[in-house]
Amino acid sequence: MIQEQNVDLLLHTWATEPIVEDGIMRGAIFESKAGRQAILAKVVVDTTGDADLLARAGVPLEEDTDDGDIHHCINTAFLLGGVDLNRWLAFRAEELEGFKAFMVRGRESIGSFEKPFVGWRDDVALFMGPRLSGYSAINVDDLTEVEIRSRRLTTAHLEFYRTHAPGFSHAFLMLGAPQIGVRHSRRLLGTAKVMRKQWDEGKVWDDEIGVSTSLAPKFPNISIPYRALLPQGIEGVIGAGRHISCDPSSHSFLREVPQCWMSGQAAGVAAALAVNAALPPRQLDVRLIQHELLRQGAYLSPSVEAIAGTSKAAE
Repeated sequence: MIQEQNVDLLLHTWATEPIVEDGIMRGAIFESKAGRQAILAKVVVDTTGDADLLARAGVPLEEDTDDGDIHHCINTAFLLGGVDLNRWLAFRAEELEGFKAFMVRGRESIGSFEKPFVGWRDDVALFMGPRLSGYSAINVDDLTEVEIRSRRLTTAHLEFYRTHAPGFSHAFLMLGAPQIGVRHSRRLLGTAKVMRKQWDEGKVWDDEIGVSTSLAPKFPNISIPYRALLPQGIEGVIGAGRHISCDPSSHSFLREVPQCWMSGQAAGVAAALAVNAALPPRQLDVRLIQHELLRQGAYLSPSVEAIAGTSKAAE
């Protein structure tokens, strides 16, 4: 899709420093094997997941997490093939004391011990861990340590399950994540912030640019405001992905892939409209964004859709 629109792609390239003039982000410095280069832009979208460009621009950010939640943990995922999941599931369901003893032995042997998830085939087991806490996703020493420790734990799990788990005697390492997975590092402090108390009460934002499913059916859907993508203290940049403005409780699900798609689509639409209108993203009429998102098939709350769909600004 990108190539069909004649967009120039630069892969294997890292944005390392924002270009900021008079409080406006004008572009970024990129590093690659070819050297250093500057790319200027009328609007910048930071989708690094860690708010890297925003952090280096010195804008306000948040890093706090909820105690006891897993969304601050770092880990690699891996797949084991050659397993008999039906036998394993029968063991879990029918031999409760044996399963409890297995888990105790695993924790004593490995420490950070994980149970497998059912895969898309009955001969593949998915492990989403071990999840490691107490590390920073923006500290390269921590990231290096977790990369090494995670792979050692992967090998330890394979050996333990082969020896002790029913259905795993012929297991082999089928696939390991190419690098560690990060759930949380930094969040931008936007001009609006998604808070649990608000969505608990079913709040719908006037500048809604997307709707997220909630943690469980007992909770309402969550309205996401455009201003949660707009950082304080700087113009010319939009933040999207897992670092949008929210509290730690809301971040635990707003970091998920579908939610990142949602905010990313909204950020792309807003950036394009802002460029076409020759306006900073903050000054753009949100009805234009909502109207275009609806045209593209995005879902918005009925009350927002009713207004955006008939907006004169969008006509």
